[in-house]
Amino acid sequence: MSIIAKNGNTGNVKWAFLNASGSGDTELVAAVTGTAIRVVALHLVSTAANTVKFRSNTTDKTAGKPLAANGGLVLPLNEHGWFETAAGEKLNFNQSAATAAGVSVAYVEVR
Repeated sequence: MSIIAKNGNTGNVKWAFLNASGSGDTELVAAVTGTAIRVVALHLVSTAANTVKFRSNTTDKTAGKPLAANGGLVLPLNEHGWFETAAGEKLNFNQSAATAAGVSVAYVEVR
């Protein structure tokens, strides 16, 4: 599947997942020179009460989302994207507590 960006460029959907266990930032998708990472769908579950967010390197791209123990979040496919990193920056998953969390994202690389 591919998604058409605002500038008319087409990007193929890619997938990444992460089994996080520490607090703070954990890299979810590596940076690509000159390219932004646009998240078009995601789901996550945290085993303990936790606040989670997504960051472009060290800059917040979403607000903190408080989750109860074994709580989760689903953002269904949005071809326009839910959020994106700055060009050339990695996508980080950030959690407030050192707990097990599973995260999966669908994303496109936007030039």
